[in-house]
Order: sequence, then C-alpha cells, then structure tokens
Amino acid sequence: MSSLLNNNVRAVLGALLFVCVLFAPPYVAAVFALALALRWRAWEVVLAGIFADLLWLPASVSFTSAATLPLVTLVSIILVVCLEPLRRQLLVGETGGL
Repeated sequence: MSSLLNNNVRAVLGALLFVCVLFAPPYVAAVFALALALRWRAWEVVLAGIFADLLWLPASVSFTSAATLPLVTLVSIILVVCLEPLRRQLLVGETGGL
C-alpha cells in the first residue's frame, strides 16, 4: 500500500510540475522540481525543463546568444544530477537498491 501511495504522490507532483510550467510563475515550478528531485530519480524534471524550453524559447535558437540557450533544460539536468548524492543520503534505508 505504501508503494502505491508513493507512486501516486510522484504522479501528482509530476502533473503539478507540468501544469506549473504552463500557468504558474517559474519559482513555483522550481519548488515542485526540487521536491521531485529530492525524493526520486526524477526524469520528469528533465522532461519538464525540455517542455518549458520548447514552449518559451524563440523559434530561431542560436547558440551564440545567451538569451536563446535552453537554460531551463540545463538547470533541470544539473538539479537532478547534483541532488542525487544528497537524495541517497537522505533516503538511506528506504531505497532498497536501485
């Protein structure tokens, strides 16, 4: 039963993250992304970052200008990768393997 509740919480947080990317200020989406990245290996955060960049970046992306870099995607990848060791330390005993 705990696993089902755990998966439901993850699905709800992931759905709220995508809704926040569309309708909420960026800091609200960042809070949901941080919550997901601290608790799970959150591939949803990276997908939400890609979605935000596809939604909000101009159509002509040039890597010569900092204004058109996919910053949300890069930050989300860094967030997930950098919080992995902290997540492992916080959840020692709960993960049970990979």
